[in-house]
Amino acid sequence: MNLVILAAGKNTRLDTGIPKSLVTLNGETLMSRHIRIFKRHGVNKFCIISGYGADKLEVALPKLKEAHDADITILHNERFDLENGFSVFRAKEWVENNGMSDFFLTMGDHVFDPEFVGEFVRKSNVLENTLQLAVDMPGESNKHIDIDDVTKVLVDDVDFIKSISKTIPEYNRYDTGLFRLKAEIFDVFQKSFDQEEYTISESVSKLIADKQAKSVLVEGYTWNDVDNPDDLRSTKDLMDQKRL
Repeated sequence: MNLVILAAGKNTRLDTGIPKSLVTLNGETLMSRHIRIFKRHGVNKFCIISGYGADKLEVALPKLKEAHDADITILHNERFDLENGFSVFRAKEWVENNGMSDFFLTMGDHVFDPEFVGEFVRKSNVLENTLQLAVDMPGESNKHIDIDDVTKVLVDDVDFIKSISKTIPEYNRYDTGLFRLKAEIFDVFQKSFDQEEYTISESVSKLIADKQAKSVLVEGYTWNDVDNPDDLRSTKDLMDQKRL
């Protein structure tokens, strides 16, 4: 299994001088945590998409490889000023060169309970749709989430995604930032770029009408998006509580 990790963002809301994926919590960087957890659940190839602070990720690469005995590639997205869908597209050559039919995708600044990852890997094992997104039900386990910033998802009664955005008025799930994608997703991204749409959510919307965007409910576990100082503090608190 294979994982693409997006680590290209400009860190406008949490600029510590390094990519957010290299922020250290409880003695481990967020990037190292991702590689450790996903490797435990069967991922053996990793592709990191760099952008802002790319030189610092390159410096960290040998230590990551040594610490995890992992196959890790870094690809640089020179247009890291664009939205996250363009960063995913940068992995196209890696996916094609390695003959991959599908891959997992997550963000370098997200943090997951290891069992959250394990459940999504198990539930998404048979990939019948172009895109599967791990979603969570709003509730006690995720009440720390920034409701104004989280991407919201509306799904139907058989888990197909009906709409997705940070601003949709009706929703019943949260986007957790963990996907499993078929390789043909890159064709969808290209269609979005042709219309000057660069977010992952905009490409997901193009799959909805064809019933190719499915949600996978993973609930009862903790996850967080370390996007700003408040998120960083809440993540530290969750780790202190042994919830991450």
